[in-house]
Amino acid sequence: MKPNQRAQWGKTAGIFALGAAAGSAIALLYAPASGRTTRKKIGMKFNSLKRSTTQQVLRAKKVLARKAGTLQRAATEKLEDTREWLVERMSNGKHPHPAPRRVHS
Repeated sequence: MKPNQRAQWGKTAGIFALGAAAGSAIALLYAPASGRTTRKKIGMKFNSLKRSTTQQVLRAKKVLARKAGTLQRAATEKLEDTREWLVERMSNGKHPHPAPRRVHS
């Protein structure tokens, strides 16, 4: 790195550090509440979000359980209908599908 570039980089880093320090000082002077109060508010917000998320997960679980039950009943009914159809066809001597033909060579 050339001396001129090093000086430019040092100047830029110094300005950045000065800006960060000034920003930190202003933030401390204009903070709306003390650290303890802010931490308490953050904790309360976290607990509120946790409760809300838990409630939404429980609601989704109930909805999915109902839908799974409906799907299970529909599938069971369809299988029973298919079984009855097969039993009826086979007891009448009618096969649901013709037997495959064998080709003799």
